[in-house]
Amino acid sequence: MIEVFNLEGMPVYKHRTRVDESFTISDLQGKGFPCGIYFVRINSPNGVETAKLLIC
Repeated sequence: MIEVFNLEGMPVYKHRTRVDESFTISDLQGKGFPCGIYFVRINSPNGVETAKLLIC
């Protein structure tokens, strides 16, 4: 599962993926996010990873 949060910690996007499905950050383009800083949380069978994302 991929979740995107704004700086206030509010979820703004959620995408459930299958194990065999790939997903890249460029897949978020065109989702209508305004410019700003976001946090992306990726849950996978290997663990949880969080990264900062800047959209302009």
